[in-house]
Amino acid sequence: AVVSQKGGCGKTALSVHLADCAAKAGKAVALIDIDPQGNSYSWFETRETENELAAAKATSASLPELLKRLRKAKADLVIIDTAPHSDREAAAAVELSDFVLVPCRPARFDLEAMPATMNIIRLTKKPPRHAIVINAAPQGNLANEAKAALEAQGFPVMDEPITNRVAFNYAVTDGRSVQEYEPYGKAAQEIEKLYQSIKDIMDI
Repeated sequence: AVVSQKGGCGKTALSVHLADCAAKAGKAVALIDIDPQGNSYSWFETRETENELAAAKATSASLPELLKRLRKAKADLVIIDTAPHSDREAAAAVELSDFVLVPCRPARFDLEAMPATMNIIRLTKKPPRHAIVINAAPQGNLANEAKAALEAQGFPVMDEPITNRVAFNYAVTDGRSVQEYEPYGKAAQEIEKLYQSIKDIMDI
């Protein structure tokens, strides 16, 4: 699950790019959108390339049954894109996940919102593995400073940040990923590194 109580931190962007990256690595991937805004599912619907992905809109209540069906269908990876400002839905997604990715921009309000999100994860019956990823980071040292501040609070943080690059915006405009828009670009390389780190953590 990709979860954060802070809006605008890049949950949907990471969800769709990671889903496509995993599919291109040969995994059977399903993207589930439980955000009422439905942006990741809308991205899926506008894809013009041959679609290697499966996608669905869902609610937190319908998640358990949908995940059962995907398990029977032999999905390798299911990515759940969640809504901000919704404790109940986020908690439901966390409860059903093997790993939770928490995007955080290196900005004051995002950093201040992290304890609320991490509490949702840690208060579940069996807290899943989880980590924060510094997302939409500008050039400079802000990403490292944000990582140090979060780790000082005892929060796990992925080693590599995702940089704020225009390729992310251009790619999603017509339903592409950065792997399709600029396959050898730096944005694609960063998503690939993040996917590989998650793959290693989850052993998939």
